[in-house]
Amino acid sequence: MKQSIITKTFVVFAAIFSLLYQVQNTFAQENKSQDVKVEIEKLTLFKNGLGFIISNATLPENSKTVRIGQLPIPSFGTFWVGYPKDVKLQSLITSIEEVEKKVPVLSIPQLLQINTGRKVIIHTSDKDIEGTILTSPLNPEEQPAPNPYFMSPRLIQDPYRSYMPQIPMNDIISIQTDKGIVVLNPGSILRVEFADDNPTNVTTSKTKYPSLRMELEKPAGGENVTVSFLARGITWSPGYLIDLSDSKTAKFSAHAIIINELTDFNDVKLQLVTGFPNIKFSDINSPVAKSQSLAEFLSALSGSNQQSGNRYMMSQGMLGNSMLQADEIESSIVPGYSTASEGLVAEDLFFYPVDNFTLKKDETAWVPLFSAEMPYKHIYTWKIGDFVDLNEHYNMQMGLQEGRNTEEVWHSCRIVNTLNMPLTTAATEFVTDNELTGQDVCYYTPPKGETTIRINKALNVLAEQTEIEVERTRDASTFHGYRYDLVKVRGELKLRNKLDKSIKVEISKELSGEVLESAPKSKDVKTAKGLRQVNEKHILTWEIELDAGAEEKISYQYRVYIRE
Repeated sequence: MKQSIITKTFVVFAAIFSLLYQVQNTFAQENKSQDVKVEIEKLTLFKNGLGFIISNATLPENSKTVRIGQLPIPSFGTFWVGYPKDVKLQSLITSIEEVEKKVPVLSIPQLLQINTGRKVIIHTSDKDIEGTILTSPLNPEEQPAPNPYFMSPRLIQDPYRSYMPQIPMNDIISIQTDKGIVVLNPGSILRVEFADDNPTNVTTSKTKYPSLRMELEKPAGGENVTVSFLARGITWSPGYLIDLSDSKTAKFSAHAIIINELTDFNDVKLQLVTGFPNIKFSDINSPVAKSQSLAEFLSALSGSNQQSGNRYMMSQGMLGNSMLQADEIESSIVPGYSTASEGLVAEDLFFYPVDNFTLKKDETAWVPLFSAEMPYKHIYTWKIGDFVDLNEHYNMQMGLQEGRNTEEVWHSCRIVNTLNMPLTTAATEFVTDNELTGQDVCYYTPPKGETTIRINKALNVLAEQTEIEVERTRDASTFHGYRYDLVKVRGELKLRNKLDKSIKVEISKELSGEVLESAPKSKDVKTAKGLRQVNEKHILTWEIELDAGAEEKISYQYRVYIRE
């Protein structure tokens, strides 16, 4: 009977110990930090060096502390962690962790120090020393920098001196020989021979990195969390190629150049963004990155708040949608890639998608986007500026661009955007029959809109322009305390076509005042430039056909107030 009681008691204690062990083991597992791999799934690129990253991670089993590790530095106000309601997140903490890395030995002193206890023969300039390498003295422990917000040690001789880590001035190598210990200056060693096997030539280097970890109320194994943020270090730039080999239809091709100095991207969903987003704090690092001190963060934040306007306006961009496919031309420099997938619109931004995108850090990618056919026509453009400046003074040089003394006529391409997406501002190259004919800029063009892109200067289309004063009324009026003369001006434009073909020319003339007449009749458009000035602003436009070898004269008259 007594033996039975003892046996039962032992079984009970064994069960209790087993249960306590399981509880203790579970507690230890829950409080042990476990690493998770954060996978970048989506990258949205702007054209000013900013990328919006969406990453995903699966939480491990039986752990309340999850280490995310290192991430790109987020911009302030853009770092967010998304998680389902079953995940009870307490906080996300950034701490400085010490990371060990294997590095090769690069000097004789390092080689000797990591091979303590080995027998060697050391050759110096005047003698050879045979013995055993002794343990090198430890470097002084690096002291933490003084905390400007807490009582901490300061250098006695200069309490306001900036903290500098203690660095030993001289290293020494100690060798145990038959006659005693020999201490050497590493600089005196010319060569070392090891008596036994090959020496160890790899050591560990300790580096400190900021690292993120999540603290959970309870384990949430299998659940997914999303980490999203805006980061600097990657951008995209569009480019166009327009083939004008056909006289009426242009083959329009687009590509994107993506420059990556941020991190590796593997099989991610890429979106190229255009528009004018307002990103107030893109140049300020988020504190979660621990890349700056509190004082530096507050200083950067204060500087951002004092800025006027928006420094982060983006260039117009490209949105993908249903597009026509260009025919492939054998042995042609014109791309023949197919139509891209349909793009997206969100608020005032446009998103052009590229699936399965892979690019390593410090690589640059050239990505084809789409090709399409667009109707176009050749046109020659002549633009003449206003001779009345902002102060209402007449200055004929105002109409001449960058001080040039000759008129410029440009051979241009006027093309219709047949796509259901806008064309972003981009460098544009022209080719005809596989020959480069020019390059300029295609500016933002809405869907179904029309744009004019310069190809090259039309040196065989000669242009002249003059303006003369016809009459003047002195002190005709007073505006804002200033006296003005009323001047009548007559202008004349001359064109000569020295090409062996007929051409279409578009002439635009900016002027201030009241338009009296023009011959031939011009299209007259009033602009908003003159809202705060005495004179109205006009743009007169003529479109004329000019036969080969022909000349054309155009005249106009206007009346304008000129400040004395």
